[in-house]
Amino acid sequence: VPLRKADREALQDMVERWAPPGWKGDDPCAWPGVTCGVAKVGVLMPADVGFVKSISVSNVCPAAEELGLECVLPPSIGTLDLTESLYLAGNGFVGWIPDEISGMASLKALYLNSNSFTGSIPPGLGALKKLEKLHLNGNFLTGAIPQELGKATALVQIDLQNNELEWTIPGQLGQLSHLTSLDLSDNKLVGYIPEELGQLSSLHRIDLHHNLLAGEIPPELFGRHMGALMKVDLSDNNFTGPIPYDVCHLERLVMLRLDDNDLDPPLVSCEAPHGHHSDVENRQHCREELRSFCVTAPPFGLHDEL
Repeated sequence: VPLRKADREALQDMVERWAPPGWKGDDPCAWPGVTCGVAKVGVLMPADVGFVKSISVSNVCPAAEELGLECVLPPSIGTLDLTESLYLAGNGFVGWIPDEISGMASLKALYLNSNSFTGSIPPGLGALKKLEKLHLNGNFLTGAIPQELGKATALVQIDLQNNELEWTIPGQLGQLSHLTSLDLSDNKLVGYIPEELGQLSSLHRIDLHHNLLAGEIPPELFGRHMGALMKVDLSDNNFTGPIPYDVCHLERLVMLRLDDNDLDPPLVSCEAPHGHHSDVENRQHCREELRSFCVTAPPFGLHDEL
């Protein structure tokens, strides 16, 4: 089955820019890291045609730089509208993430982490209605987190940690009802935690540590409907005021870090000392660590059992 012209041209553009080892020969579907699929004949396909289903390459930039090539993500990548997975972590890419990436309408997983991308996060990522995993961590991205990400409603994981992102956390992220993991740590985010994040009833983990966030922790973040939360890290910010007693509702909690803020009381925390795969033991430890705080709470929630 012949490969679509647009897919072949996009791959050829990557060859010319990156010179990935092994990307030679007339059959791109045989190249290492390239997986192809077949789009069956239908209304939009007059005949069966091959397409690039996924691309997974790493460490391609050192070889490209030796050839005098600038290792950037080409705009033509947006023509890969049937590609489901793009794994380009740990390559050393530079430059901006092209806006054209919003054309990858079938994309479910985007891994651009551990590169040297600069510039802002393309708002067009919000148009990717099938996107489930977004990993842009470990770059040099600046500017605001685009509120348009709240429209990518299939998102399950967002990892933007270890960049230079600024401004506030957009409340539109609270629309992501399938989101289980949100990591915005190690940035320069300011302002308050939007109470809309308290709508993320599927959320297992939220990490906002080492930012410039301030104000009080919204009780909604620990509300009864947030019972899926297991790991919360809000440490090393500028939060003030009381710790919401609503944290006592979180029966699945295995880690809570609130240190290096100006909260009252200052030392309510539990650190998952039994390792990442010992949830039962860590959950019990967390209940014990929070006992003295929760028994002073109003008569509702988990503290009745502590």
